Amino acid sequence: MAERRVTAATLRARQMMMGGVVLGHVVGFTVIVLALAMGGPGAALTAALGFAAVVVFYGIGQALEVVASELEPARGLILVLVSYAVRVIGIAAGLWLLLGLPQVAPLVSPPWLVASVAGTVFAWVTGVVLVAARQRVPVYDTEYEPPDVQDDA
Repeated sequence: MAERRVTAATLRARQMMMGGVVLGHVVGFTVIVLALAMGGPGAALTAALGFAAVVVFYGIGQALEVVASELEPARGLILVLVSYAVRVIGIAAGLWLLLGLPQVAPLVSPPWLVASVAGTVFAWVTGVVLVAARQRVPVYDTEYEPPDVQDDA
């Protein structure tokens, strides 16, 4: 079996994904706990659904970006764009159906849904940006070579 070589682009994509996962979960769980403490079980359920939607959306998307970083640029772009459309439609339809269920609809608290989605999205993107800002891209780290100087003396 051939050994699979992982490129630097894949490693950087994984690191950025983990930054988003960690910060997104910290903020998402914080909003859920606040919703439970301040709004009760219905608010916590609503916040958990919003949090889950964001984690599924970004988790699948960034995992596919890791895969796409190993493909030819055109194929990787197509993969990411198609997955984006599928994720947007799928998650929106899932939330719409779930929040419309007669058993769930009376428990839905729109402010907590907005808070959990907005907080988790902001935290996820911030985590990705913080990691990306600290990454080194080796292609730019070339060794300095002084210019050839001719002695005219």
